[in-house]
Parts: sequence; C-alpha cells; structure tokens
Amino acid sequence: MLQAELSPGSPLTFSSLFRFMTLASTLRNNILLVQAASHPSNTAPDFISPAINLFLAACCDLSESDVDVYWKVLKDVMWHSDGDIFGIKDMFPLFANHGRQYGITPRALYPPHQTCLTEGCPAHAKASVLKKAEQRQIVLYTLDRGPIATYSIHLYCAGCNTNYHHGYSIKDKTRTFYPGIPDVIQVGGHQFVETRVVRMWRTLMLVSWTSMSNCARLYNVALMQNAKPPPDFPWNFELTGDHVWHGFVQFALMEDCVEHHTILSVPQDSDQRAHFMDAISKRNNHIRTYGQDELRHYCNKCTRFRRDDSGMLTSKYSVVVTDGVTVGHPCCAIHNCHAPLNNNRDHFCPAHTATHAHKCAIIACSNDALAKSKVCHLAEHKAVERTYQLRGQSRFQLQQCLQRSQLSHPTDSTPQDVPLDDLVDDAPLEEDYTLNIDADGHQLVVAPCGMILARETFYGAEGVGSVIEMIKHVFRSDDIKPQHIFYDNNCTLSKMVKNDPYFQNIGLSVDVFHFNCKHAVTDRWCQENCNPAAFEDLLADDSVGWYFNSSIAEQTNVWFGGYHTICREMIVHRYRFFLDEMVMQKNRLTKAKLEKEGRRPGNWPLA
Repeated sequence: MLQAELSPGSPLTFSSLFRFMTLASTLRNNILLVQAASHPSNTAPDFISPAINLFLAACCDLSESDVDVYWKVLKDVMWHSDGDIFGIKDMFPLFANHGRQYGITPRALYPPHQTCLTEGCPAHAKASVLKKAEQRQIVLYTLDRGPIATYSIHLYCAGCNTNYHHGYSIKDKTRTFYPGIPDVIQVGGHQFVETRVVRMWRTLMLVSWTSMSNCARLYNVALMQNAKPPPDFPWNFELTGDHVWHGFVQFALMEDCVEHHTILSVPQDSDQRAHFMDAISKRNNHIRTYGQDELRHYCNKCTRFRRDDSGMLTSKYSVVVTDGVTVGHPCCAIHNCHAPLNNNRDHFCPAHTATHAHKCAIIACSNDALAKSKVCHLAEHKAVERTYQLRGQSRFQLQQCLQRSQLSHPTDSTPQDVPLDDLVDDAPLEEDYTLNIDADGHQLVVAPCGMILARETFYGAEGVGSVIEMIKHVFRSDDIKPQHIFYDNNCTLSKMVKNDPYFQNIGLSVDVFHFNCKHAVTDRWCQENCNPAAFEDLLADDSVGWYFNSSIAEQTNVWFGGYHTICREMIVHRYRFFLDEMVMQKNRLTKAKLEKEGRRPGNWPLA
C-alpha cells in the first residue's frame, strides 16, 4: 500500500521504513502540541508540522512529499505503538545531527497526559488538549546513554491555573506529584535523572556505604561516556552530591506514598532544598511514632515455635538483641538536649547558646572562656585544648580513618552467622580528656535473623535508663513484646527492672560472647540472672549449641557504623531520614534472604 502511494522514483527501502516508524512514534507529543485544542489525543492527526517533516526527511533520506505519504499510510500504526519498540536508543545520533536545529531532541519530557485533570475545570469537562506550553532546556542523566541535552515541556491550563510538568502539577503554590513512581525524577532546576539511576545510587549507599558526593563522582567518571553539552547549551553535565540527595529523597518519599496509598504534595518554593523538608519531617515522625515496617517481624530464625504432635502451635519464644553504636550528627553539647542546632558548626542549640557559649568547654568547669579560645585560663584546660587541636591535624585524622575503615566496612552488608571465636571486642579506647564536643550515638534493636526492628538516638552516653525507656516504647504492644532480650549490660538493667511488671515475663541475659569475655565470674547477680545457659529456650535442640545468634547486634553495628562519615555533617532531619531509609532497605534485603532460606518471614499477628 505504501509503495502504491509513493511517486515514481521514490524507492521503498527497509532502512527508511524502519527509521521513519522508530522516530515518528517517539514524537507523538511534539506532533500533538501543534494541533488544534479540539483534536483528540488518542487519534493521529492528518498532518505534521513542517519542522517535524524536515527532521524526518533528513533522518530517513526522504523527500518532504515522501514524508507526507509515509505519514498518511502509517500514522495509525505508529500513534498506538510503543516508542521504544523499534530501538530508539540506537538512533540518538540522528537527533544530534538533524534534530536540534528544529528544536527536536531525544527524550523530551512532557506531562504524562495532554488534558487537564482538575475536577470541575471547564477544560477537564471538555477533555480538550492543553495548548499553552513552555519549554526549557534541561539535562537528562540516563543509565545507558549518559547525560542528554533535551527539553522539559510543561502545559498550562488557564481554566484552573494549573501547570502540568513531567512528574508533577503545580496549583495554588503546591507541587502535587502524580501517583506511582515516575521513570524520571527532577533533582535540580534543570537537572533530571532516570529513576533507575537513583535506584543504583541507593543500592551503592546500602551495600558499599557510598556517599552522595561519591555517587555523583561515580556517574561523572564511569557513566558520563565523554558526553559534552552542545555549544549553545546553557548547562554543564556535571552531577553533584546535592543532585544525588534530592533524587534519593524524592524516590524514598514516592515509594512511601505508593505503599501507604497517598499522594506526595510539597510547597512550591524557589529553593530546591526547602521543597521536601516538611515531607521529610513528617516521615521521620511517623517512623518515630509507629516504628519501622518490620517492627512486627517474625521468622523461624528469631522466633522459636512449639507445636504439638498434631502440628498445632502451643507456644512461641521470640528473641531480640540490643546494643549501642557510635554514629551521630552534630548536636547540642548539653547532655541529653534534643533541640537541633541552627548550624552544624554550632556547639549549642539556640536556647543554650545564650547561657553556655561563653563558658569554658571543659565539662563541669563554670569559668568564662578566654577570647579566641574555647577554654578558660587554667593551664590544664589549655593543655586539653591543645591536644584537641592536635587531633585535628592530618596524622591523627588518618589514624582515625584507618581505624574506622577496619571496623565499619565488612565484606558483606547482609548478616552472617559468625562463630564466637571469630568475634573481637571493639570497645572504644578511653579518652584522657573531657572536652564538650557535639556527638551522639544510637541504640539498635535487632532480631537474631538480622532484621533491624528499631533504632533510637541517644544524646550523650548509652545509659541503661534510656535503654529501658526505649524497650518500653518500641515494644509497647503486648503482641510484639519479646520473650527474651540480649543486652551486654543486662546485669545492670535486670537489677533496675526486677520489680517492674513490664519485664516480669521477659528473660534478660547477656549475649554469649560478652558473657564469656567481659563479665566477672564473681558477679553473683550476673551469673545467676543473666547467664544465657540458664534459659532453656535459648539452647539448640541438641542442648549443645545455641538456637539464636545472640551476637547479631555486634555484626549489625559494624554495618551501621559504616555510615558514620557519610552522615556526620548532616542536619538532624536529613540524618534521621537517611538512616531510616537505609535500615528499611537493609531489612528488605534481609527479608529476601530469609525467604530464600525457607525461614518463612512474616509480621505479627501470626498468619
């Protein structure tokens, strides 16, 4: 049919046919944009614009009249085809050579729909195609083609004053994202990244502790493919750590909305950093209130199920392990103050700055600090400050980096069953001075299978009283309260809660490793009340080994500690969001591993 329509002397070749169908099927939005508003978006128009005609003619070695014939015969097939079905990625050089002069680029980002979606809007009722468009030059970072210079087109509905962009709409100073996970995420004013690239970044953070800046550096070095922006293009192709962070945040928030069947909405602000602050805080507070998704986890590696001869469940014995790890963000130097700092370089929150900023930084010293110094006139305090400053020099920093790298980067980020003889005591060295510095720590609650059930920030030292409060908060529901808790300081904790009804039916013992190497045999209370061998349900079926991996928290701390340098300078909201997301993603890996092993993971109540 096509051959019959072509004029004599216009040969029909497979090459021209293949290119035409491939290119034209990807230009549907460009073609539709110049049609009348009344033209239905699901119907191929009879004619295409002169610019697209010229572009197709140049790419397919056709005359302009032949392009019209090709379009007349093939338009209905192409209009309803998948744009990638013919391999558009192999034709990117054609766009570079012939498209830019006509304003045609590969992967131009249009809204996912051409009509207004606002209920009650006259344009929505008529289903008329939006025609008021504005385009801007952007960089699209792809996984397999590197960065691409292209356009982002947004459509405006005058009936309801709504701007429709590729990933979201803007109305009444609110940015509302479309349902689901988009294929592209905007990470800057003119920077867009494929979602699969953001997924790769998150995986790097999870399994190899890669920082935001190093994720950007990896893309710039390994995936840039020596791409250069066109001569007249206003933006460079360099990705930054901020771009990675914005992609990471949006991807996590959109996944969270999909899981909870909600829509992500944020204030429309000129500052990209401010867009998502409220959404970040909201998710942080939700997890703090309701816990991680796997808080109610069980499997046959962390819970022992007893059944009778008929297979009916008669009892269950669930176990958790808790331990502290030093990973922190800058916080107020006043012990247990939770107020955030105005700036990460501050030592005190705004409330305590007025009362303590001028005081000597040595703990328990009330003298005023000298000018241009953090300590007072006392010679011993000046010596402490000199030592503190010396520790900031390169040799000390390199030694600390070496120690941190040896402790915090295991060969595998997933939990492993490690023999007790292979464990080492990694308690920090005691310091010989006490200078007020801003740091905090974490307490993790981990199931013996490796699932992280909860994490809590402790402002200051890991106090037993704080651990008790955390346990009660995390397991405030009786249906998830464990029957046994391992903690390396349970000899102290058990004394403090011996008359507390909450702990009446909870076994409290020290994990096997610490009990053997760090608890004195002369401590009668510890030996009688915290010896894991005294709890029959902890023993393996042969009564020789152990049913539960009580050292899992130590192993998890090594993984968690790998994020120390990444989040050390984060503000508190970013810090909490990032670690919660890493815990959530690690739990998903752990759950997949448990399913593969046949451990039958689930969530209470027992299905």
